Amino acid sequence: MIDHYAVNKFLYDTDRNVGFVERYINEPATYVDWWLAERGSRLLDNESEASAVAVVDDDTRRALAEYDFVTLYREGAHPFILWTLMLPVIEHKIAAGEWDVSAPSGGVREENKKPMAYYREHIGEYGRPDFRY
Repeated sequence: MIDHYAVNKFLYDTDRNVGFVERYINEPATYVDWWLAERGSRLLDNESEASAVAVVDDDTRRALAEYDFVTLYREGAHPFILWTLMLPVIEHKIAAGEWDVSAPSGGVREENKKPMAYYREHIGEYGRPDFRY
């Protein structure tokens, strides 16, 4: 089971900083290791206090480093924060030809159709999160 607090904190902190998003896209494993070492154990924007994140398990680290949003979603990562960080990752992977996407669904803004279709295709079987930790 993933460390929910650490994952959601990682998603939120990374998504709020364009430079972090770029680093995460370009070197995910290196970025995850850096983030866990440098930012995971402190309160965001507060250098004087530590947070509850100490060390995450290998499954959590792997899921973050491999963009395994299916595992993160299935295990209860916050769906809105997960989507906002995965959107630029998926866009990049589709544009680079690394990930293939089926026909986009309707009712989505044009620029989000392919990434949203890819995301939904992979998480659809897990339904809505239940948030019971």
